[in-house]
Amino acid sequence: MDWKRLVQFALLGSSDLEQYGILLVRVSIGLFFAISGANKLFVAGGAKEVYETLVKAKVLFPRQMAYFVSGVEFVGGSLLTVGFLSSPACVALLIDMSVAVLTNALSTMPKGLSTLNSTFRRSCTCSSLSG
Repeated sequence: MDWKRLVQFALLGSSDLEQYGILLVRVSIGLFFAISGANKLFVAGGAKEVYETLVKAKVLFPRQMAYFVSGVEFVGGSLLTVGFLSSPACVALLIDMSVAVLTNALSTMPKGLSTLNSTFRRSCTCSSLSG
């Protein structure tokens, strides 16, 4: 066994295997969104939690938005999983998740705290919890 090649492969990777890594990430993220959206759409009472969150955040048309967001997750995740229209699906999911994070952050922000200060504190808290 050539230890030098093994260490080089471990540290630098291989361009021959790059496509499989991208495939694994794409399918994993796509399945995550597709399953999440399917649970909200097709399971009895699945959209209820989304609806309650949207009502608490004072979003317009919360019932329609709950089904729209769930549909975007399901369809976008399904498209991403099979690799069809991956770029538009990613853009739709990115917008969906960005709006969800901002809506949740703004609706749960304490009254006397500025938006930038609150967002900075949340990002620091999330990064300290994840790592």
